Amino acid sequence: MCFRMARTPIAVELITVGVLAAIALGFGINREGIASGYVDPLLHAGAQDEAVYGHAAARMVRTGEWMTPIFLDRFMLNKPPLLMWAGAAGMRWFGINPVTLRAPVVFSGVLCCVLVYWWVRRSQPVVAAVAGAVLLLGTSLFPSMSRRFMTDAPLTLFVVAAMFVVAADLRWERRSTVILFGAFSGAAVMTKSAAGLLPLFILAVYWVFAGSKDRPPLRKALAAFALAVLVAAPWHVYEFVVHKDWFVAEYVRFQLLGSGVTAPSRYTGDTNLWFYFKALLRTDSFLLLLWATSIPWIVIAWKRSHEARLLAAWFLTATACLLVFGTRAAYYLMPLLPVFVLMTIEFSPLLRGRFAWVAFAVLIVGFGIPASEAIWGSGYYVPRTVPPAFALDRYARLRRTNELLIVSPDDEFYASVVDLPKIRYVYLTPLDATKTSAFFYRLGMILGSDEFCSLERLMPVYEQRLRAWKLPEGLHPEATLIDSGTVEELARVIRCSPDRDLMIPEAFRELAVGASAATHTATGNQAGRFFLLSRNSSRRPQGSKAPGALDRD
Repeated sequence: MCFRMARTPIAVELITVGVLAAIALGFGINREGIASGYVDPLLHAGAQDEAVYGHAAARMVRTGEWMTPIFLDRFMLNKPPLLMWAGAAGMRWFGINPVTLRAPVVFSGVLCCVLVYWWVRRSQPVVAAVAGAVLLLGTSLFPSMSRRFMTDAPLTLFVVAAMFVVAADLRWERRSTVILFGAFSGAAVMTKSAAGLLPLFILAVYWVFAGSKDRPPLRKALAAFALAVLVAAPWHVYEFVVHKDWFVAEYVRFQLLGSGVTAPSRYTGDTNLWFYFKALLRTDSFLLLLWATSIPWIVIAWKRSHEARLLAAWFLTATACLLVFGTRAAYYLMPLLPVFVLMTIEFSPLLRGRFAWVAFAVLIVGFGIPASEAIWGSGYYVPRTVPPAFALDRYARLRRTNELLIVSPDDEFYASVVDLPKIRYVYLTPLDATKTSAFFYRLGMILGSDEFCSLERLMPVYEQRLRAWKLPEGLHPEATLIDSGTVEELARVIRCSPDRDLMIPEAFRELAVGASAATHTATGNQAGRFFLLSRNSSRRPQGSKAPGALDRD
């Protein structure tokens, strides 16, 4: 199917759209700091996942251990590793740096634009297809998430690709439809776990909507499901067999159950429906308005248009998933944005008839402005780096051998991709229980200040528990997070860390300097922070690199 069409002149159009989308999404990406800006402009949620996944991908390249992602010396099994594999594969050949890391995500966004263009172009003129691609790029969310090393853009690509395969062969008459749909669905699961089941759920709903005469044969749909299982199962089976305790605790109990349907919202008391409506209204109100004009025409076309039923199944299924999922964030809307665009372009009366060219021209200009702001301007990209990034980079150039304790962190785990030998995070307020799990405490990865100051005595206990959970020797995630609970405990943490460096907010200088007078030297103010440098230190060899570090040169 796809290969036959690629030999027609449409290939030239698709390549052109791809190149232009790549320029738009990739422009200036080297200037964006890792984990910078917001992934949710309403909640001001940071992009810490980019640093987490980036650290794991860089570590795969440097250590050669690809099967099980590792973050800050511990297994990271909350998500399957397809995104990290893609980032690591690129860095294996082209260098361990942020641009190469983000290339697979940019490529995912580009292919989404190409597929939306192709979808519309099958039945409408070039100007309509161009408007569809521009409409997608013109959203606030899509270009932002297509430039960050996070799972949402690749997931959206696999959903769009799976739906495109169905739209091109609604009755599944070609064998390639079964193969491609199953492969894309399995890849979606390997990208974002349970969220990757979305193409399969959409197919089930469409199978009902299509009616007995027009639906895909059940045996072929089941074959596609089986193929998706074959794609996604090996990694899941491996982790369950080899790292059963960790896999069940983090992947099943914490991620699927704890952060899934049973999880309360961490940030807002709004219902899911109201939260996502507000998110769309604030970020993409014009798209929401245009989409609303398409609804009556989709209803009118329901009986005669298979595409109307497919798009409706996509929209309703994706919306239902958002409504039942406990944790909420604006970027979860990503798989919905292409269907908003396709429904609008295909069915809105404002984009049809005598004045369609005028409407498309207005649309392109109107959405070109927010697109340029999202890609080149502000919006999600303020700030361009996390607040302590400059100070951490400057500190790393000292190449000290000491551990670094980061107090009251606001770096979104940026320090994890900086060339530092060992970092720990000290929280002066109680940790959010929805972001942690009981096994973090049992294995010693989260400790209170009392336990941290007794770490040498407690290490054998935690090491025994970690080895029982099959963590390799040489990895020591104990006390990665220190939950001191109060500002008063900071002085105690400093006093029991004579050989460690600390990065501390300037507001705590008097307390910190008083507690460290005999063991540390305080630096000057660096963007609201200062360092306590241990007087007992040495310099790391010039050629050494932290496993999860991204090169900046």
